[in-house]
Amino acid sequence: MAIGWAMAMLAAATPVTPSPDAAAIERLVERFNTARTDFDAAALADTLAPEYQEISPVGDVDDRAKVLGFYRPEDRRPAPSMQGSERQIVVRGATGIETERRTITMTRPDGTTVTRSIRVRYVAMRAPNGWTLVSAQYTPIPPAK
Repeated sequence: MAIGWAMAMLAAATPVTPSPDAAAIERLVERFNTARTDFDAAALADTLAPEYQEISPVGDVDDRAKVLGFYRPEDRRPAPSMQGSERQIVVRGATGIETERRTITMTRPDGTTVTRSIRVRYVAMRAPNGWTLVSAQYTPIPPAK
């Protein structure tokens, strides 16, 4: 019993090194989010598969062309501060799924700020030139009561 407990504690204390595929998916998602924040349509296009679909926080389904159209450089507007946390990545063969919490801090017109969080699930597929996103889904997390 004590040996089992000690082994469990050792496993919990040992840092997990992400696989090269998981690290590549993490970098892909970071490039995707940076391209969105910067309204960099070319960089954004580089992260998205031709069949990309996105489900917005309000339930709209947007295809790749609609997503790219939303981030045209001439339509750029200030982006709120966003932080990622609670990241989990699972890779099975040529498919990878990253789930994370994105916390968004927005400034209201009166200068006060409001913070909201969403849970995002990104689905990536291995392509000939590396990983590419095929889907993202954004689910709002209700504020604490």
